[in-house]
Amino acid sequence: MASDYILRIVDQMAAMLATIIAKKQAGQLAEAGAESENTCIRTIGQTLTDLKRLSPEAVAQVLNNSGALRPVRAVTLAELFLIDAELHEADQPPRSSLPNYVHSFCLLADAMDALTTEEQIIYRVKLDMLADRLGDLRTHPYIKERLRDYGTTKIV
Repeated sequence: MASDYILRIVDQMAAMLATIIAKKQAGQLAEAGAESENTCIRTIGQTLTDLKRLSPEAVAQVLNNSGALRPVRAVTLAELFLIDAELHEADQPPRSSLPNYVHSFCLLADAMDALTTEEQIIYRVKLDMLADRLGDLRTHPYIKERLRDYGTTKIV
C-alpha cells in the first residue's frame, strides 16, 4: 500500500518535471520558470528562490521531514535547480547559477544510495558534471564530504 503511494508520487513529480521541460523547449521560459517555482512549492513547501539562499545543509534539513519520499523529493528538487540554472544562464553570467549547481550536487549525492542501479548510472554522470561546476566551493566541508563519499573524480 505504501509503495503504491510512493509510486504515484514519483509519477506525479515526473509529470510535473516533463511539463516544465516541455515549456522550456517550446521557448516559454517565463512559464517554465513559474511552473518550476509552483512545483517546488507543491513538493517542498518553499520556492526555489528561497531555497537557493539556504546552505546545502539547511536544504537537507528542509527535506528531513519527507520520510520515505525524501530521495524522490531530493532528486526532484535537484532537477528543478538544474532547470532553473538553464533558464537563467541565457540572461545572467554563469556564476549566478552556482547555487543551483551546489544544491543539485549535494541533493543528488545524498540521494544516491536510495536510487536503483540504473538511476545511479544516470545520476553519477550528472554528479560528475556538477562537480566540474563547483569551483572553489569544492573545498567546503559539506561538499567535500559528498565528493569523497560518492567517489567522483573531482575531489579536492
